[in-house]
Amino acid sequence: MPGAQNLLESLSARVGELSRDITDRIRAEVPGYAKLPYAEHHRDVRAQIETIVTGLRTRRPPTASALEQTRAVGRRRAAAQLALPDVVEAYHIAYREIWNELLAGAKRHDPDLTPELAGEVAPVWLWFHRLTAAVADAHATELRTRVATRLTLRRQFLQALTDGAHGAARLARALGFDPDGEFVVACAGPLDEEAVDRLDSALEASATPAICVHDAGRAVLISQGLQAGLAAIVRQSHRDIQLRIGTGLPRAGLVGASASLADALDALGLAHAAGRDVHFAGDWLMTLLHAQQHRLAGLLSGGAEIAAEYPRLPETVRAYASSGYSISACARLLHIHPNTAKYRLERWKALTGWDTQTFPGLASSLLCLGLYHGAGTAPSAR
Repeated sequence: MPGAQNLLESLSARVGELSRDITDRIRAEVPGYAKLPYAEHHRDVRAQIETIVTGLRTRRPPTASALEQTRAVGRRRAAAQLALPDVVEAYHIAYREIWNELLAGAKRHDPDLTPELAGEVAPVWLWFHRLTAAVADAHATELRTRVATRLTLRRQFLQALTDGAHGAARLARALGFDPDGEFVVACAGPLDEEAVDRLDSALEASATPAICVHDAGRAVLISQGLQAGLAAIVRQSHRDIQLRIGTGLPRAGLVGASASLADALDALGLAHAAGRDVHFAGDWLMTLLHAQQHRLAGLLSGGAEIAAEYPRLPETVRAYASSGYSISACARLLHIHPNTAKYRLERWKALTGWDTQTFPGLASSLLCLGLYHGAGTAPSAR
């Protein structure tokens, strides 16, 4: 087919221009390619177009080297986090544009060549079919490898923070963290491993270093730069699940990351008990005491039984504390007479031995109510 051969020779001479046009067309039709640097994208497109046109011109099917070149592109696209459907669509666009160029060339030079191009359909399709299969296979394989590697690194990094093991700095850098930077950790649960992996994938796609690890039925999120948004990210990803979230204090370096992890774990424990999300920065005292409540039970838990039997008494204690330690303000808050408020506080003292007019007595009362009788801080009006 000398006519078709001439068209292919013409394409070969115009590979530079054609590859730029195809690169621009792909980027216009597939938004995901915007994240790929143009120079890298055009370089790969040109190399692939040169290989394809040479193969068509010499009447040879895809060679082993051509397929390996394509697999390398697939691996790079997976590393750049381009979705596989976008990568496959790019090859379809290239196929379409090359075929359109052949048709346009035939019409320009000799309309009688158009029927002759029918003989080129099979070779062109063979090339793009095999290249598309190769790029898809390599992309999927690379993605599985990267997911498995990241999973291993995530688990090892969490273990290193928990145990204080050597190698934490190397693991941090491998995950994109600055070992000397500021870390913040949040724990959320309950969550299964599949949900945690989905959340980690969402974090990996963000521009901020962050990971999510499944640990004992909960998610452990470790990040740099997401201090204000960790809880929101978890909530947005799992709106249909009843979750509690504990967030640690932002702390510097790997030692700080370990401390923030401890903060978050303790905060999550309080969050489950209190029925609300807990930030260590705002609830540090109750978080730390809740983590040690088994040691404090002998000192404070007795008051919880009295609070359960006489619910108006703990309500009045809390109102007194939140009213500037003023009996009259406490009474106004509860819509009761000041003498009633005073009587309840005296009754609480008689039953528990804790005088709310003194710091030790008031502190013991509030800690008891916070640890063993719910974690509410505001009284209910009546």
